[in-house]
Amino acid sequence: MLGKLMKYDMKSMSRAFIPMWILAPVISLLLSVSIRSAIEWTDNPLLSGMINAGSSILMIITGLLFAAALVGLLIMTIMFVIQRFWNGLLKEEGYLMFTLPVKVWELIVSKALTATLVACVSIVVGVFSGVILAVFSTSNIVYAFAYVWKNLLNSVIEVGPVFWINMLLLILVLILGTTGRIYHVYAAMSLGHLFATHKVVGSCVSYIGISIIMSILNNIMSAILSSVVPRQFYYMTSYGMMEAMSSLYLLYMMLVSVIEIIIFHVITERILSKKLNLE
Repeated sequence: MLGKLMKYDMKSMSRAFIPMWILAPVISLLLSVSIRSAIEWTDNPLLSGMINAGSSILMIITGLLFAAALVGLLIMTIMFVIQRFWNGLLKEEGYLMFTLPVKVWELIVSKALTATLVACVSIVVGVFSGVILAVFSTSNIVYAFAYVWKNLLNSVIEVGPVFWINMLLLILVLILGTTGRIYHVYAAMSLGHLFATHKVVGSCVSYIGISIIMSILNNIMSAILSSVVPRQFYYMTSYGMMEAMSSLYLLYMMLVSVIEIIIFHVITERILSKKLNLE
């Protein structure tokens, strides 16, 4: 049933996000081509004047479109995370969702997993669009990327398995961190829904309050770790030891994210199961 819930959310998401995911790299490519053309025509006096002015106008237009696409993608992602939970579980649509033969935790997890997928794909699309813009803007950048890529491949061949383990851990940390931030929003909205009036304001206050508590706890944990970890570890120069310490730090970050997700999930599920008052 969890898969069917996610399929429902993905279907509602695809109509809005897939065009934006395609549009952002395309606009980035057009912008890079216009920038490269403007540079080449500026260097060629025979192609200056009106052609150069037209290229500059095209570059400005595509630049504005590219910025609008990235900002729009960011806003759409944030609104998707908020609206799918708020409207789907806390408003009128919740009457339908809570009559389905599924458990509350499945409703929450389906929203969280779908939102995480949307956020991760949007981040990848944004980074990919930026790479396209950087690579195709000028020939010098193309040569620079080729040089960096060649050296990177040579370095990757020489590194050991710990490097790949750290890369995998880093990806997992980013995914879990994204999921944690989404659950943070869900918990805040659930707490805000307990307010008799001004539920939106209550959600914002809850979000800020949770953020303050998390910041205090993180500072306490950092102070504890700094006192427990031997001071000489901060001055390690051995590459193998640095890799090992990086692995331990990434595992610690994963553990923190998992704990946050569990706590936020329990808060959200308890409120939706015991104290939900649909509007």
